[in-house]
Amino acid sequence: MKTHFYLVLFLILFTACNKSSKVDKPELQDYYAMLDAEIEKSKEYEDQKNNRITAYKRDYDLSTDKKHRTELINKLIEEFDEYNADSALYYISYNLKRPAVKDIPGEYTRLLIKKGDVYAHAGLFADAFATLQSIPRDSLTIDLLDEYYTTYCALYQYLTEYTSEHQTALEYDKRRSIYADSLSRVIKPESFNHLVFIMTEKARNGETDTAIQTISKHLEEFQSGTREYSILASTLADIYKTAGFKDDYKRYLILSAISDIRGAVKENMSFREVATVMFENGDVERANRYLKKSIADANFYSAIMRNAQSIKMLPVIDEAYMSVQNKLTNELRAMVWVSSILLLILLVTLVFILKQIKSLRRAKDNISVAAEELSHVSGQLREANHELKVKNDELHEYAVLFMEYCSSTISSLQHYQQSLRKLTVQGGNRNALLSKLESTEMVDQLLKDFYRRFDEAILNIYPAFVEKFNKLLKPDEQIVLKSGEILNTELRLFALIRLGIDDNAKAAEFLRCSTSTVYTYRSKTKKRALDPDNFENDVRNLS
Repeated sequence: MKTHFYLVLFLILFTACNKSSKVDKPELQDYYAMLDAEIEKSKEYEDQKNNRITAYKRDYDLSTDKKHRTELINKLIEEFDEYNADSALYYISYNLKRPAVKDIPGEYTRLLIKKGDVYAHAGLFADAFATLQSIPRDSLTIDLLDEYYTTYCALYQYLTEYTSEHQTALEYDKRRSIYADSLSRVIKPESFNHLVFIMTEKARNGETDTAIQTISKHLEEFQSGTREYSILASTLADIYKTAGFKDDYKRYLILSAISDIRGAVKENMSFREVATVMFENGDVERANRYLKKSIADANFYSAIMRNAQSIKMLPVIDEAYMSVQNKLTNELRAMVWVSSILLLILLVTLVFILKQIKSLRRAKDNISVAAEELSHVSGQLREANHELKVKNDELHEYAVLFMEYCSSTISSLQHYQQSLRKLTVQGGNRNALLSKLESTEMVDQLLKDFYRRFDEAILNIYPAFVEKFNKLLKPDEQIVLKSGEILNTELRLFALIRLGIDDNAKAAEFLRCSTSTVYTYRSKTKKRALDPDNFENDVRNLS
């Protein structure tokens, strides 16, 4: 049977060894689980955004105040800005046509810059350039120059990411740097754009620690789910990635993705980046799921650039995903083979057990006297069982049956040994058989094991039996167990009384002593009790 065991162990280890993938630290695993939980709540966040949009539209229809209606349209533009490019462009164009907008200084130019920004996010780069270039230079105030240069920086950044030609990408990055330099001359130090773009430039120029400390400090000022939080977390992730801090990069990337979900942001790059991380980690199932969400978000937003970037990765991850599925299928086949072999082993084991049962039956025929005694004991146990069902609960009944059965079995083995001894005396190799049968080693060991099991059973049923029993005795008369003892003979006697065995003869048989010894134990212990008259009744009621 050992051979069977080793075979099973080998097969299990062989199957387990086929599974391997990179495992991130437990902290990062918690972040991944948090991200999955937030994805499950995506619809809830999107419903909240749609409810706000519906409310703004309703308020616009009911309002007659031109200024208020302009504010409501701007709120709709803000809601759609990172949610749906087509709707954002519609409301921007709608507002640009309203005469009320031209009465607000700088508002028309601000809307044109916003339109160029949305075009850039959507990947409509030609439209973005055309819009930004149509803005009259003299209409750009200091505040508007901030937004104007920021939009150009973002536009050239997107072009750098989008192009597949290295030299062209370098040219776009140079132009982005030029606009970043112009931005640094007009941007307000306390503004959000300053925090993002200027700190990004510092990181590019080697001032990584300063950029990380500054952005980390300001990140705490924003709540997850706001666009500011998403951008800052994403920026921190990029800086950590460039600096070679992989765990911090993954952590802030996940925080940015979680914030995008909570803000119902569809124009995002976080899920594409997270999909890449999962793919590199070997978690192809998550990579496939995150990338498809990235594509779905890009389609919803109408982001041509993000969609193109994600679609480039899709065949690679899809192929890896199918590879994993095929591997799982092969492992399943292997497990079927393992199960079949285990079933065969079980059948062989069953045959072995049946043979052992037949051997035991033959042995039973050879000890008919012991069998008759056991049958008699079984009858007594059935009677005792019937009585205990009336008096005690099921747990007590099983305990008494177990103890009386084991005790009677030991007695039967002793009777059997004596009967064999008589047969040996009558003939055969007497000296050898007598020497074997004179030994009490087997009985002593059985008794030792039996009492140990009995002690453990009592303490399983009544965990505080010893402590509560001692509370019935005078403080200086309490029982102190020796090292290694669970119960002693005195405690076993009163455990029997607690179980309902009051008869001294039965207790003496159980404890392998004389009836007078049992009587002496009971009398002496009663004298040591706080309440001798009710002592044994108190023992019977111990819980």
